[in-house]
Formats: sequence, structure tokens, C-alpha cells
Amino acid sequence: MKKSLIALAALASVAGAAQAQSTATIYGTLDVGAGSFSQQVGSAAKTTQQGLMYNNNDSSRWGILAVEDIGGGVKAQFQAESWIGSLPRNNFGYNSAANGADGTSSGSSTFATSGVGNTIDATSFGNRILTASLTMGSHTIQAGQNSAFVRDIAVPYQADGSNVVGNLVGNDSVITGRNVAANYIYNANGLTAAVGVTSNTKLKDGTADAGTGSGYQAKARYAQGAWSVAGAYSVANTDTAAVSAVTGLQVANGTNTLSTYTGTIASGYTAIIPAVAAAAAKSTKTTTTVMAADYDLTVAKLFAEYGKVEAKETNADATLNNRHAVSVGARVPVGKAWAFVQYSDGKQQNSTGYNGTWTGYSVGARYEFSKRTYAYLVDGHSDYQYTAAGDKLKANQYALGLVHNF
Repeated sequence: MKKSLIALAALASVAGAAQAQSTATIYGTLDVGAGSFSQQVGSAAKTTQQGLMYNNNDSSRWGILAVEDIGGGVKAQFQAESWIGSLPRNNFGYNSAANGADGTSSGSSTFATSGVGNTIDATSFGNRILTASLTMGSHTIQAGQNSAFVRDIAVPYQADGSNVVGNLVGNDSVITGRNVAANYIYNANGLTAAVGVTSNTKLKDGTADAGTGSGYQAKARYAQGAWSVAGAYSVANTDTAAVSAVTGLQVANGTNTLSTYTGTIASGYTAIIPAVAAAAAKSTKTTTTVMAADYDLTVAKLFAEYGKVEAKETNADATLNNRHAVSVGARVPVGKAWAFVQYSDGKQQNSTGYNGTWTGYSVGARYEFSKRTYAYLVDGHSDYQYTAAGDKLKANQYALGLVHNF
């Protein structure tokens, strides 16, 4: 009898351990190659960065994925993923939104002092993904920082499958951004559907609350055989508190004499408190829409996607920017390799009402050495006409490199 009880206890212990199994996996991607990124604004001199670079084709990153079976058919998951290096075009602060296509400027070809494409960034742990989730069957509850839902749709439907300049949808920083959200995700029978909410509010005694990125998002994707369709939509509201005017001060060089700062620094004086102009409270609503589809013909895989970003100042009933673009492309397999071509076309309307034209393309090829390692050759170009007189911002990128996934 005693032996039977011991045997039963041992079996129960083994069964309990089996029900509470956990795994932790370290994974990542490293992209290193040689390339060039250049940008020219209007008639200004062209600025070029070239040489050995990270992330020309894919985003170098590493992460930890931990999964535990907590019983009752429920699994808990933790994921943290961080950058390795930075995109070459980040050296210019380049993206579709920041360089003229947001309607606020003609862009810039000035080099940044950090975050260049050929250096390793000192970034925080989990700056790409930092989430915790519970999954039961087809249902997942997730919270933390992850891809925005519009990014989840835009990125997989890029024919180039890369970071190269040229896809106006895939290069838009709003569309391909990340957020901190609480999400519900359903995944079964070829259908993925999800809804989520975002909320970030700054509270300070005696001042108006300022919300950043608070809103909601939704996405859906259905795949059946050789084709799939997908769409995503998000709304983000940002409130900026009113700012009171501040009178600046000047100090005479070599003395402690102070005088009122009137906007012009007098000869021999240095401003130690800059003047701040008064600004009214501002509420901005940004809506983003992405729709996409692909179809595999075996001899070629076709891709199409559409993206739109609209920013409005709701308390002033004014459109700050309204930009949209469509991208079409194809991949053609050739043995262990595949070649691609992709073309984008779009427009943007800024706060003054000017409609700027916006085009881009990318071409290239990838050779698969194995399931984890491939070589690539890519070339991309984007062209944004930011004034009615025909002034343009032009960006070009080409690269040759190697990617390994571990």
C-alpha cells in the first residue's frame, strides 16, 4: 500500500511538471552589408552616407521569448525585442513623414550626430517589443509595446520585403510605428482579427492634462490558399496643454548684470533664459488606414497595398496633413533566389492646401543560402515634389549584404 502511494505521488509530481512546462528562446536577426544612402533637397548639395552599414535590407535585432503552460489550456508569454544598430536612413532622420511628406517642411539633408547606419546604438532593452500575454486556444489577451496594427498589415505586403527606400507605405513612420496598447487577438481558420486600445496621459497639478497617442486600433487578415487580404485602422489623439508666454533675460558678458530679453540679443549680451511665445491648447487627431492583398501565381507572387494618414487639429477644425499612397509589386522565384520589383505613387495635402506628388520604386534580388541565411542586392528611390514650383526632395539607396537569422 505504501509503495502504491509513493508511485501515485511520483506520477502526480510528473503530471504537474508537465502541465507547468516553460521554455525560453533567444532569437534574432543580423544584417550587415555595404551600401549608400543619399538625399537632396531642391537645389541644395546632395548629402551621401556610404560604406559598411547595418539594416540595409532587414532590421537587425535580438529578443527573448518565454512561454509557460500554466494549465487549463492557458499559456502565458513574455517577449522582449531590441534593436541592433540603426537604419542607414535614420542618419538623415529620413522617413516619408519627416522629410517633407508631412507637409510641414521640405525635409533636411543634414547628418544626425547619432543613430547612423554604421554604428551600434546604445538602446534600451525591449525598445522594439515588450509584451506580456495570455493565450487560450484561438484567443489572446496582450499588453505592452508592439507593432501598431497598421504596421502588422503594411510590412508583410511589401514586395521588396526590406527596409530599402521606395515603398511609400512601408517607409511611412506613422504607418510602420509602434505603440503601447492592450489588445485582444483572435487567430483561427485562416482569420486573424484584433482590437486594441492605447492610452498615455501626462498629469500635473495645476495644468491641463496632456494625452499622447490615446486611441484605438483594429485589424483583420484572411488567408485562403494562394491569396490573402488584410486591413487595419487606427485613431490616435494627442492633446498639448496651453503654454504661457515667458519673458527671456540677458546677461552681459563677464558681468552679472541682467536685463529684459526683448527678442533681439544686444551686442555683448548672452541670453540665459530664452523667450517663449504663448501657445493655445491643441488637440490633434491622427487616423491611419492600411489595406493590402497578395496572390501567389507560383511563377510570381503579386502584392498591393494602400496607406493613408490624416492629421487634424480638432479644436481648430483644420487639416494639418492628409497623405496617401498605393504600392504594387511582384516577386519572381528563380531556384534558390527571387527577384522583386515594386512601384509606389501617392500625394499629400498640407495645411496650406498644396497637393504634392510623391513617387518611389525599388528593385533587387535575394539568394537563399539556407533557411536562416541569405544575400541581397537592392536599389531604391523616392521623389517628393514639395512646392508648386517643382522643388523636389530626392532619396536614393542601394546596398549589397548578408542577413542571418538565429
